[in-house]
This record gives sequence, structure tokens and C-alpha cells, in this order.
Amino acid sequence: MFRAVGGVGAYVFSPRRVIYKATMPTEKETERQDTARKSARGQRKSLRGQIVSERKRRVRITLIMFAIVLTIIGLNLIFDEAGFIKYVNLKKEEKLHEQSIAKIEKEIAALKEEIVEIKTDPFQIEKQAREGLGLAKPDEYVFMYAK
Repeated sequence: MFRAVGGVGAYVFSPRRVIYKATMPTEKETERQDTARKSARGQRKSLRGQIVSERKRRVRITLIMFAIVLTIIGLNLIFDEAGFIKYVNLKKEEKLHEQSIAKIEKEIAALKEEIVEIKTDPFQIEKQAREGLGLAKPDEYVFMYAK
């Protein structure tokens, strides 16, 4: 087997026939092949880049959706009918009611003490009879002024 080299290509001969024609690439063809290889590498890199950017985009979208859901839940917790603001208002009302209850309980205790005094103390019995009912002893005069 021997090889004949020409300007454009080379022929490989065998003793019986020509096996194939091997052509030598020209400079333009070499440049085209190099650019094709580079673009294939670039496409591989760009495909990787696309995959990475797609993953980043998915993560970004997931985070945005999660933030939106948390915002909705938070707003519901704050402004809903059973939300935090309603809770705070109810707590204020509860404190006001507890204060009024304490005040009324003090009044009740004072009235109970007054009832005990009225029932047991003769001076208090006389005072209530004179002021409340307008009664007087047999030798006393009662003067009532118009208001």
C-alpha cells in the first residue's frame, strides 16, 4: 500500500483498487471546522448556562410564591376577624371590664358594710329614719327647705 499526495487531496492505493479518497482540508474548511467545534462547545456551555439559569429562575419563582403565601397568611393573621388587631382590641376591652368589675365589687363590699352598720348601730338606724323617712322625735321640729 502506498499513498499519493496531491495539492488538494491524497489517494490511498492498494494493489487491487483505490480504497478511499482522503482530502486534505483547505484553510477555509479548517476555519469552519474550528468555528463549528467552538460553537458546539459554546452550545454545550450555553446549554449548561440555560439549565443553571432555569434552575435559578425556578428557585426565584418558588421564593416569590412562598413570600406571597406568607404575606397573605400574615395579613390574615393581622387583619382577619379573628386576627391580631381584634385580639388586641378584645384584650383592651377585657382590662376595662375587669376594672369596672373591681370597682363594682368595692362598691358592693362598702354597701354590705353599710347594711351591717345600719342593722346593728342604733345611731345609724336613727340617722336613716330622720334623713330617709323624714321622721322626728316627739319634741323635735323638722324644717324642710325647697331646693
